[in-house]
Amino acid sequence: MTRSDRFGRWLAARGWIHVLLITLVAGCLYPLVWMFLTSIKTDEELGDANLAPALPSFRPRSPYVRDAAPPRRPDDVEPARFAAALPALRAAAEALVAAHLPADAPPSIDRARWIESAAAVLVNRALAQMPRQAWQGEGTDRGAALDERFRALLTPELARQALSDQLGRLELSALTLRTLDGRLFTLAGGGALGGWRVESANAALVPAGGATRLEYRFASSSDAPIVISHEFALPAGVEAADIHKLFLSLRPDDSWHGLSATLDVGGTRWKSTRTTYLAQNRPQSVSFQPPTFDDTTIRARTWVPLRADGPSTRARNARLELSLAPSGTFGATLAKIRRNYLRAFDSVPFLRYVANSLLLVALSTTGFLFSSAFVAYAFARLAWPGRGVALILLLSTMMIPSQVTMVPSFLIWRRLGWYDTLNPLWLPSWFGSAFFIFLMIQHMKTIPRELEEAARIDGLGIVKTWWYIIVPQLRPTLAAIAIMSFLGTWNEFMAPLIYLRDQTKFPLSLGLFGMRIDQGADWSMLMAANMLMTLPSVIVFFAFQRYFIEGMTVTGMKG
Repeated sequence: MTRSDRFGRWLAARGWIHVLLITLVAGCLYPLVWMFLTSIKTDEELGDANLAPALPSFRPRSPYVRDAAPPRRPDDVEPARFAAALPALRAAAEALVAAHLPADAPPSIDRARWIESAAAVLVNRALAQMPRQAWQGEGTDRGAALDERFRALLTPELARQALSDQLGRLELSALTLRTLDGRLFTLAGGGALGGWRVESANAALVPAGGATRLEYRFASSSDAPIVISHEFALPAGVEAADIHKLFLSLRPDDSWHGLSATLDVGGTRWKSTRTTYLAQNRPQSVSFQPPTFDDTTIRARTWVPLRADGPSTRARNARLELSLAPSGTFGATLAKIRRNYLRAFDSVPFLRYVANSLLLVALSTTGFLFSSAFVAYAFARLAWPGRGVALILLLSTMMIPSQVTMVPSFLIWRRLGWYDTLNPLWLPSWFGSAFFIFLMIQHMKTIPRELEEAARIDGLGIVKTWWYIIVPQLRPTLAAIAIMSFLGTWNEFMAPLIYLRDQTKFPLSLGLFGMRIDQGADWSMLMAANMLMTLPSVIVFFAFQRYFIEGMTVTGMKG
C-alpha cells in the first residue's frame, strides 16, 4: 500500500474529525479576527463591504488621484441586469464629473484618471440612494426609467465632493494660537501662503482656494524629510509662557507620511514627542502643546506634547517648523496598525484603568482561592453536626439570581461607607463562592484519607494539615478557579457601574463604556480598545487551558 493510499484511508477514517475541529476553532476565532481587522480600519473604510482593511503603500508624490472601489451591485439586483445598465450609469457620472472639474487642477494630475475615479465613487453613492423599484420593469422602458432615476440623483454638489475626495493632497488651512486664559489668535490662514516657507527641495507651496497646498515628491522612503516653516511674532500682550496650544488645521493626503513639529519661542526650543501620520483625506486639526495644567487631567489627550529640546535664540519672534518624513510600505502599514490603539490610549486614562483591573483581579483571585479551599476543607474532610444541611444551604444560594441581592448588597456597602471605593468589588470574594467551593469539595473527596491520617500521626493540626497536605494536591482545581475568577473579574461590568462614581477608580470594563459615551461612533478606536481588553483573557485561557481542563476533569471524578 502506497503512502498516498494510507493517507487517503486515514483522511476517510479520522481526517473529517480534524477538519471539523479546525472549522469549529476558526468559527470561534472569527469574532476576534473581525475585531482586530476592524480595529486597524480608518473611518472611511468602516462602510466598505470588505472584511480586511486596505494596506497602505509608499506614496512618492502629492497631490495624486486616489484609487476608487469599483461600482458595487445592489444585493437584490440580478448580475446580468446590473452589467447591462452599468455602462450608461458610468457614462452619466463621468459626464457630470468632467463638467465640474476644477479649472485650477494641479498640472501633475492625470485628469482622465481623476474623472474615472471620481465617477466610480459617484456611481456607488448614487446606487446606495436609488430605490429598488427603479430596477423593476421590462423592455427598453425599464432602461430609460432607470437612467432617468439615476440622473435625478446626480447633483453638482455630489460631483464636486467626489472630485475632492478622490484627489489626495496635503493642504494647510490655518495656524491658531490659544493662550492659557482662553484667547485665540489666528497666525496664518486664508488663501495666501500665510508666511509658510519651504526649507527643502522637491516641494512647493501653492495657493488652493482658502488653503495652501504642499506639493512634494520623494524618490524613495529613505529620502530626507521635507521641511516647511512659519515665522510669526507673538500677539500683543502674549508671552511665551502664556502659550497653551498651537492648532494646525490641515487636510492630510492619506499618504501615511510622518509629520513632526519644532517650535522656537521664548528662548526654548520645543520638539514634538510623537509623530502624527497623514491618515485619511479629510480636514482635521493637530494641536501641539507644551507642558501645562492639562497634562494632569483625566480628559482625552488629543494633543501632541511638546518637550524642551535645548535653548533657542528667539524670544518674541517665534518659528514653527514642520518636518514631513516619508514612510515606506512597511512603515505606513505599521503606522496604520498602531494608529487606533494609540488613540485609544490617549482618549482615556487607559493605563490607570488597566492598573485598577489588575488590582481587582489580584485581590479577587486570591480571595476566591483561599476561601474556596478553606471552606471546602471543612465540608469535605471534617465531621461536624449539621454539615449536610449547611452544604445544601450553601449550594442553594447558586439558584438565587444576582439581581435579587443587588439592592440589599448596595445598601449594606453604602451603610459601611464603602460606596465609590473598590472594596465592594473584591471583598466578597474572600467570603467564598458556592460554585468554587463545590468544585473544591469534589476534588478533595478524591484525595486519599491516608495522607491526612499520616499527617495527624506526625503531629500536624487541622490547619497545618490543610496547608501542607491538602492544598498541594489541589493545584489543578486551584488553577481552574484562578482562570475563571480572572475572567469573571476582568470582564465584570455591572458591579463597577453600581458602586463606582470616581472615574480614576474605574476598571477597564467600565472605562471602555465611558469611552463609548465620550467618543460616540468612533468604532475603529472602540474596536482597538476592546481588542486590548479581550487579548489578556484569550492569552490566559489558551496559556492555562491544560490546567483548566485538568481541574474540571478532576472535580468530576468519583471519590
